[in-house]
Amino acid sequence: MLKKSLWSMLGMILFVLAACSGGEDSSQDSENANGEVIIEIWDYLAPDSTSAREQEALIEQYQEENPNVTFNRTYMPFADLKTRLLQGIGAGELPDIVLIDNPDHQSFIEAGVFADITDMVEEWGEIDLYFEGPVASTMMDGNYYGIPNNSNALAIYYNKTMFEEAGIEALPETWDEFYDVAEQLTEGDIRGFAMAGVKSEEGTFQFLPYLWQAGADLDSFNSEAAIEAMRHIQEMVQEGIISSNMINWDQSDVLVQFHTEKAAMMENGPWQIPILEEEFPDLDWGVMLMPAGADGTASILGGENWAITADSEVKEEAWKFIKWTQKPEIMGPMHELGGRLPSRADVANDEQYEWAQDENMKMFMEQLETAQPRAYGTNYPEISNHVQEAIQRAITGEDVESVMQSTAEQITPLLP
Repeated sequence: MLKKSLWSMLGMILFVLAACSGGEDSSQDSENANGEVIIEIWDYLAPDSTSAREQEALIEQYQEENPNVTFNRTYMPFADLKTRLLQGIGAGELPDIVLIDNPDHQSFIEAGVFADITDMVEEWGEIDLYFEGPVASTMMDGNYYGIPNNSNALAIYYNKTMFEEAGIEALPETWDEFYDVAEQLTEGDIRGFAMAGVKSEEGTFQFLPYLWQAGADLDSFNSEAAIEAMRHIQEMVQEGIISSNMINWDQSDVLVQFHTEKAAMMENGPWQIPILEEEFPDLDWGVMLMPAGADGTASILGGENWAITADSEVKEEAWKFIKWTQKPEIMGPMHELGGRLPSRADVANDEQYEWAQDENMKMFMEQLETAQPRAYGTNYPEISNHVQEAIQRAITGEDVESVMQSTAEQITPLLP
């Protein structure tokens, strides 16, 4: 979580590092002549965001420790980055390193954008320290094409005051228990639960855990288990437990429903914790695991991965930097400052960091162990569009069995 002291620390890091690196521009030509390595990085971390400031601090620190290395970092909006990568492979205009959203990783592997770094990863010998889901998002056909940079997962936030007023003492652990509790908490214009169902990747992101909890997947979208997962959400909407407006809500809209106490519970990620703590200090809330369906509890993996491009001429130097970012003494402080969760189990369990101390962050770390990647190959964006349409159709009242059958016919040919 982002305490004021951590913000201050990040500011000091940036100030000191910027001061120490002053004058690099004036000497760059001579440094190039003396064998300086220039590494191009592309990412979609918006200017002035916490993530972008963390990225800049990381780069500055590495340059201080490695004076022969200079980074040229280029920010691009999320959609533009993906377009430029696909255009760049044909034109030979790719960077050396890419910070990529983990559900997109496999599609760019298949497109030939990322280098196979299996030998480097195996020689490094630390990949077994990572959670299984984040690692799986970087792989194809048993080979490594990147390293997880940071991770997140979805869990359930709940309003402690509302629970107490309703006389609810035990947190729900199963779908049935969750439904009953959410129904008890629904009264008037107050809903028991809020989740995003907007027609974007956020809608797919919030629905897929229920598919997995039921024991289904995208290759069995018309199965009884998959139908039950969608029907579970549809019934809560029909009973007024979830607002039918969910089809218009993204995850920020869901947060508004929660902090205004129009929803007693919400499905959301750890990035909302700093906002709740800093902007709504009087709200009494907690975090619990996603409820378990027939196949147990499950969540979905979010976050970013590092990748080296296939055309890079400085692969060894790029790998040296990526490997450096994975050192516990580097990863821990930087992720804590950036409000992110580490993908390495040893760093995740390190008691000096707030994700191992704070009860709410610990819930997300535990949930991360059951978080599955969206590793469905190069056609995943199109597949996700069909899932989004299925959610919209079901929530607006269409027959769930028909929705799931027709959607299965659309997505099955697109799966790997």
